[in-house]
Amino acid sequence: MLCPKCHAPLADESEGLYICCADAPMQWQCGQCGKVSEGFAFPYGSCPQCGGKLALREDDRTALADRAALDAVRMAFEIELGGRAFYQRAAADSGDDELRALFGRFAVMEGEHMETLSRRYHIEPPAPSPAFRLELAAVFAEVEHRPKDPGNLFRIAIALEKRAAAFFTARSAAAPAGSAEQRLYLELGAEEREHMALLTTEYERWQARKPGLFSGDPLADAARAARPTAAPAEAINAAALLLDAADPARLALVCGDQQLSYGELRDRVARAAGLWRARGLKPGDRVAIKLPDGIDWVVAFLGTIWAGGVAVAVNPQIPAPEWHYILDEAGFNVILAASADDTPPPWAGRVMLVDEGRRAVAATAPVEPHWVDDDTPAFWCHSSGTSGKPKAVVHRHGFAREIERVSRERVGITADDRIFATSRLFFSYPQTNSLFAGLKIGATVILDPQWPTVDSVAATVERTRPTVLLSVPSLYRSLLHAGLAPAIAAAGVTRCVSAGEALPESLRTAWREATGIGMLDGYGASETLILVLTALDGDDGLQVSPGVDVQPLDAQAAANGVPTRLCFRVSTLALGYLDRPAAQAQSFRDGAFCPADLFLRTPSGGWRFAGREDSLVKIKGRWVNLVELEERLALGTPGLLEAASVCVPDEDGVDSVALFYVARIGERVKVEQALRERAAALPPHQRPVGWHAIEALPRTPTGKLLRRRLVDMLRMAVGDLP
Repeated sequence: MLCPKCHAPLADESEGLYICCADAPMQWQCGQCGKVSEGFAFPYGSCPQCGGKLALREDDRTALADRAALDAVRMAFEIELGGRAFYQRAAADSGDDELRALFGRFAVMEGEHMETLSRRYHIEPPAPSPAFRLELAAVFAEVEHRPKDPGNLFRIAIALEKRAAAFFTARSAAAPAGSAEQRLYLELGAEEREHMALLTTEYERWQARKPGLFSGDPLADAARAARPTAAPAEAINAAALLLDAADPARLALVCGDQQLSYGELRDRVARAAGLWRARGLKPGDRVAIKLPDGIDWVVAFLGTIWAGGVAVAVNPQIPAPEWHYILDEAGFNVILAASADDTPPPWAGRVMLVDEGRRAVAATAPVEPHWVDDDTPAFWCHSSGTSGKPKAVVHRHGFAREIERVSRERVGITADDRIFATSRLFFSYPQTNSLFAGLKIGATVILDPQWPTVDSVAATVERTRPTVLLSVPSLYRSLLHAGLAPAIAAAGVTRCVSAGEALPESLRTAWREATGIGMLDGYGASETLILVLTALDGDDGLQVSPGVDVQPLDAQAAANGVPTRLCFRVSTLALGYLDRPAAQAQSFRDGAFCPADLFLRTPSGGWRFAGREDSLVKIKGRWVNLVELEERLALGTPGLLEAASVCVPDEDGVDSVALFYVARIGERVKVEQALRERAAALPPHQRPVGWHAIEALPRTPTGKLLRRRLVDMLRMAVGDLP
């Protein structure tokens, strides 16, 4: 049987299922040049770069406890971040198509390098540091900002890698002999030399006019190469396909006092496409929509796809450091926003304010859709993951062919429905299940520019009278606790959909008792768009949605009742991740998406969510499923609003469970006593050793639990954990 955590064979099952903890391939370091290579074996134990002798390198996270060693890695991140910013901003200034394409690919290369650093040293790219930038300015000094030709650009890129390698080599020589700092600088210098060699090889291929890493779109090209050699599909434009079927007179969008029919929406989308083209947008160029939900948002987003560009929805409340990171990641041609105040040069010059954009759309003549093949990129959505920085998920035009199937066949949405999603449109859940599916079916989509609260959601439902409500468990729970759930049913809602995180059975039951409405539980991802697993009241676990093929990653584990990852094949699957080849290889396998979530097969063949791989932990040599533990302790506990557990070292450094809980005002003592009594009946390895009352569980904007924040809270309360 395979380990559900890393999928290596389990070595010992005598004391229950064991996690082998081999999360990553072994790492080998060259004693001559310092290069670190990853893999389970290398021929003859020789370095693939210089031929030096390899030695097994321990995956030693404690080295980064040394401040000087941590600074070394931070400097490496600063170089990669600076390189990506240089290339993207130079692309913004370039009027030459070939140069712009090369700049863009070099920026992607720097993003891929950052992924390598993140995986190897177990830290995410830090916020930019002015002190480090000042110290590293010499790496980018005297660089011509506007190269005159592509060859010059290649030479500049090679020179930057050479300077970075020299910088780290000098640092290594100055560091204390044998220190973690010296070892890390040696590794980082070898990494930069490898990048320099890669660019040199690509430069030679480019001079010979041979295809290389910097030609074409790697994600789209890989998808096309993997397609069976059948007759090509009819040309497509996803925006046109979403808007084609409905009667032009039917109501498409409602936002406050504004309404738009399908005919009016199609006309505005075609005009927005004309506006983007007039501003110089070419096929494949990216447009950021950084607006609250509303008709302007929908027109700009679909207009970008109609014009052949790539639409990227951005949280209008995004913190400035994250926004700057995305700017240097994306290289936008146009940014539609309510303000340019938080957008630095040169991107500030590409901001179009929403009022100006609305007038310009009205004054621009409509254009015909730009027709492409299914695998041409259409839009990005940033995954709302619970660890690390969100990844840009690249979706193709072909997503639109069956985007509405689950909504039509499983949820039962028709053209007569009015759909309201409480989450904001820059998340894939409302984008897919409300906007895309609703438009394709010809229903009416209700939009709300406000950030959702229980009061704003209840007010919007009362005013707009939706028939279908899509939300997340945490908001459904808040509506119940606020006593607003009965008003949802009274306003005309007949179907409720829950997704974004696991739906506790206790919440589902309480909602049905308060409203009389059954709730469809759905599981999906930014990478699949649709809800690939769904469960209606009475279903034995999550069922495979229409049009989806599901296979367990470890069939033997699934058959034996052990949690396993699942692989989903579906026509709405993304092309992959931008700048993340390692994450791509881990999650996209043989035409399927294999997330890190774990599932158990139910007796009738359905699937039950069993948490993420980070929620399946080993305590005293035995499995503990934190999701199951939380539900077992919380179910029916009077006065308890919600609970979550984490795995942390106890005072002796031994892993144990800590439970965080939210109680009704004035009921904390009673709730904790009830929880402790329930825990006493559990096996010893499952019993929490720490109990922590808090005001609210930390969550992402989409409602997903952030377990790592709970661990951080413990660190802040009791000092650094072992």
